[in-house]
Order: sequence, then C-alpha cells, then structure tokens
Amino acid sequence: MILLPIIITITMLLAMFYVIYEVERWRSTRRVLLALYVEGMMLTMNIGGYLYLISNNPFYFLMTNSAYMIFGLYPLLNVKEVKMRRFVYSLFALLMVISEIAMGALIYTLETSIPANIDTSIGNIYFVSVMMVEMAFTLILSFKNIDKTLRNYLIGLLLLMPWFPQIFPSINLPIWLSAIIMIGDTILIYDSLYKQRLRASQETFTTIELTSIFTLMMIGEFLFFLYGTLIVFDISMIIGMTWFVYRALAGPNPRKGNYTRNPLLAFTIIFLTFIMEFFMGGVLDFVEGIFSPGISGFINSLTLPWQLLTNPINALWDLIDIVGSILGSMWFLIMMGIEMGFLAFKKMLEMRVKEVRVRMSLMILAYALYTIYIPMFSPLSDRLPYIPYMWSMGIGTLGGFSNSVLLGLIGTYVVYAILSFLFGSRNLCSVSCTAPLMYQGTFYDSLKVYNRTSKIGRKLMTSRRPNWVKGITLGVSILVLIAAVISYLNSLGVISFTLFGTDITFLIYFVWFDVIWYLLFISIPFLGTFACVTTGYCYWGVFNQAVSSIGLFRLKIKDPMLCVNCKTVDCAFACPVGITDMRGWFIKKGEFKSFKCVGIGECVDACPYDNIYFYDVRQWMKERFKH
Repeated sequence: MILLPIIITITMLLAMFYVIYEVERWRSTRRVLLALYVEGMMLTMNIGGYLYLISNNPFYFLMTNSAYMIFGLYPLLNVKEVKMRRFVYSLFALLMVISEIAMGALIYTLETSIPANIDTSIGNIYFVSVMMVEMAFTLILSFKNIDKTLRNYLIGLLLLMPWFPQIFPSINLPIWLSAIIMIGDTILIYDSLYKQRLRASQETFTTIELTSIFTLMMIGEFLFFLYGTLIVFDISMIIGMTWFVYRALAGPNPRKGNYTRNPLLAFTIIFLTFIMEFFMGGVLDFVEGIFSPGISGFINSLTLPWQLLTNPINALWDLIDIVGSILGSMWFLIMMGIEMGFLAFKKMLEMRVKEVRVRMSLMILAYALYTIYIPMFSPLSDRLPYIPYMWSMGIGTLGGFSNSVLLGLIGTYVVYAILSFLFGSRNLCSVSCTAPLMYQGTFYDSLKVYNRTSKIGRKLMTSRRPNWVKGITLGVSILVLIAAVISYLNSLGVISFTLFGTDITFLIYFVWFDVIWYLLFISIPFLGTFACVTTGYCYWGVFNQAVSSIGLFRLKIKDPMLCVNCKTVDCAFACPVGITDMRGWFIKKGEFKSFKCVGIGECVDACPYDNIYFYDVRQWMKERFKH
C-alpha cells in the first residue's frame, strides 16, 4: 500500500515534466495541444481513481477516463492554430494544480480509506512535494526568459510554498519559517518597486498580484487560530501555485504603472501589504502566546474589555479593540521593525552627509532598544511607568495618571523638553518615535512626491500652518490635558469616570497611536508623508515641536548667494515634511526655523552645494567657547 502512492507520485512527476517542457518551449501548436491532452488525462485518471475508491464501483473510473479519451482528442485533431498563448498558459496552470489536488485526494483515500476534502487533499506530503518539484522545474525552464524582478518574485514565492502546517508535527515551525520568508519577500518587493520608481513598469501590477496572494495566506493562517480550519490558507496556496506557473510561462503582467504617479496604485500596494502585515503580526502573537487560540481566547487576550455586539457603538469599540491590540502588539512591532529597519538602512546608505547618516543610525537603534527591547524584553519592562523618559508618547502611554507614576510621567516631559530645546524636536520626530523609521525607508520616502501632488498634501506644504491645522493642534492638546485631569481625579477617588472600564488617557493613546496613526500612514498617497507632523495630529509631537520652536535648533546656510542662484531648489523637493519655502528664509535671514521642521535633514543631504547645516546646542557652545 505504501508503494502505490510512491508509484503514482513518480508517474505524475514524469508526465508533468513532459507537459511543462512542451508548453514552456511551445515548438508547435500540435505539440502544445498534445501536452494539454496528457495533462487532462492525468487529471481524469486521478479523479476516476478517487471516485472508484469512495464508491467501490469501477463504472465511474471507466466512464470518466473513456469520456475524456474520446472528447479530449477533438481539439488535438481539429484545432489548427492556437493564438491565445496567455489563455493556454492560464488553462495549463489551472489544470496542473487541479490535477495535483485530485492526486492528493486519491493518495489520501488510498492510505486512510476516508473520503478526502480540500484540506486533506492539499495537506499531505505527496501533494506538496509534487507541486514543489513541478514549480521548480517550471522556473528552471523559464529562468532565462523572464526578467530579474519576476524571477526574484517567483523564487520568493517558491521558498514560501512548502510550509503547509498540516504536514508538520508542530505548527510553530512552518508558521515561523513562512513568516520569516514573507518578511524577506516584503523587503524584496519594496526594494524592487523603489528601483523602478522613475518609470512605469510591469512590476507594479505584478507586485499587486503577488501581495494579494501573501495577504490571503496570512488571513488564512489567522483564521486557523480563530476557527481551527485551514481552508482559506489552502485556497491561498492553490491560487499561489496557479499564479506561479502562469507567471513563469507568461511573464509579468503586461500592464505598466508607476506608484509615484498614481495615488490609487500606491494606496493599493500600501494597503495590501499593511493588511498582510496586520494578520502576520496577529499570527505570530498567537504562536508566541500573546493571544490565545479560539474566538473566546482571542477576545480575552485583547487590550480593552470586550463589549457585547448589541449596538453600533459596541461594534465600533470592539473593532478598535481588535485593530489596536494587534497593531500595538509585540510581534507586529518586531516584524514591522525588521522590514522598515532594513529599508531605512538602505536609505541611510544613500545619504552623503555624515550627520544625517548618524541620525538615521540612531533612529534604527532607538526603535530596536526604545520600542522593542526595553519595554518587552529588558529587566526594566515591569518598571517602565516609574522611569522618566519611558512614557514614549506622553500622557496615556503606560496607563492612567496617578501619584504613583507622577515622577515617571512628569520626568518624561522634562527630559524631552530639555532635548527638544537643545537639539530640536527631531529627538522625537526623527529619532525615537516609531514614525520616522516607517516613513524614512527607501520605498516610503519616495512617496513624499504626494506632498506636492495630493490634494490635501498641497494644502499642508510650506512652513506655514493653516488655521484648521492650528485648530486640530489646539483641540487635541486640550483634549489630552482634560483627560489627564479626569484620570488624576479618578486616581484620587474624587470622581469615577471611565469609558467601558478604560482610563480615558490610555484610551486616547490607544486610539490615537495604535489605530488612527496607521490610517494616516496608509493614506500617504492622499495626505503626503509625515501627516502626524503636518496636520498637528500627534499631541506628543506638538509638545516637542512647541519647545523646539523656542529652542536652539534651526537650519543655517554658509552663503546666501548660493541660494539666490540655485536653479534646482533640491532642498524643497527633498523635504519629507513638505516645507517648500525654506530657500526664501535662507536668502532673507540666513537661517530657517519652523514649527513644522523636525530636523530629518534630507534638505541638508540634497543641497548640491553643501550649503545647509544643522545648528543646535553643539554649535551654540562652539560659538560661546571658541576663544
């Protein structure tokens, strides 16, 4: 009984090798049709064999195969020419996958005497091994005929395909391996798009196809931990295999697009990868025990108290709870840090100015230490509320406002205020916050073109802040201050005010930075980059920017005449915050100082004359003590 599945597997492989070879080479229409005929024959034999096993009646096997032998010969004998190559490729890829599913069902039933379903047909070693060999063979034959980007995409997908949880004794191994490979594939995708950013290319739509498959895979794994079924994951793998074979034969999507010129394309790419990363983070949290499996276990693991779905308010609350709990979780932040950190490192290598490179190095290091290691893994992790500087986003970060954490919270404001006064708000908005790491990578930095081209982004340009932005800034700051007073009075027992049992300061932080901030982030094509800075949305950033505006930090120039004669104004185009009027300030005053400037420094790096430099406490002290 063990020998029969092996014989079937080897026979299928040898026959499919011939079919793949003929279709990929396409020597003649007749030979291609013959290859498709053989492929169809394998499919019907597997289906017929499966029907025989579950019915114990040879009639179905004989009828299925004889019918195909008769009617399947018609196109082979009568079709003179096949012009629709892409249709043939798609039909071939689909038949290949269906044939292997039927083979998986046949072998599963042979071994167990139990009728197979989609899960057991796919989740066995015979199906997976045959498909992997066939996909690899297809890639080898097509290797020289496809461009480098598509080749890399196919290799990345091929590496991802073997990790079916059903065929491993422990689910942790395939989940972790698939997550690691998918993180690498995501970096590859972003890097490939960035290299093609100056022209419309086929990679854009091909990327959207591949990212959609990745997203469905992660949704499937997430649903497995919730409901215990891998059906969605299996479907994603079927689609992935079909897409792989089709693209290996047909080449990239013929449509061309440029994500820096089409906001809908840019948004689609960002949105799909974000959804993929969202579910990937949730899956890793399940694996590592942050979330408990099953619906009830997951609900009990969420950050906010779950509310019964009896009205729209409760439904909205629970949606915010789910989204924020995953986006603020340990493994989501680690995964995002790896992806965004690599892209930021690639961008750092492009920078000419040493101080900008140092700043970006500190930014990557700050994320690793300040966002990941200290709060999650260090011996200090359970003492953070009492340590000044660790309330990383001000009021609400580590909980409510009470006397027990007064030193840590106020101390944080004091430390940040001193740093912002001496070095500017870049100590937060360009270094220690998570936002600069996400905005400063190669792909996302290239999206700053939407500061100039998007409808809202254009309204947020220059160093000027519109009145509506000032209104948002003031409104958010007042709201947080009022929440702090309420939280403090609650801690003293003077009043008792919470929302669904949640401290209002923590709730504001949770909604602001674990939910709405990510909505701003994926809306880059419509808002521009660093919308947290340009819209006044971030109350913690506003505090540091306000201190910086009266502090020592500014941008200065060496020679105003170089700015007068400058034709390219590269500094304005380089600014990721959308400040386009700094040259006028340089010409008039020899320096630039603005509430919106957070010292990212791309203007300094972009200046072709090396005319711009940072001025902060270091230069101030040199001036005072140079003699």
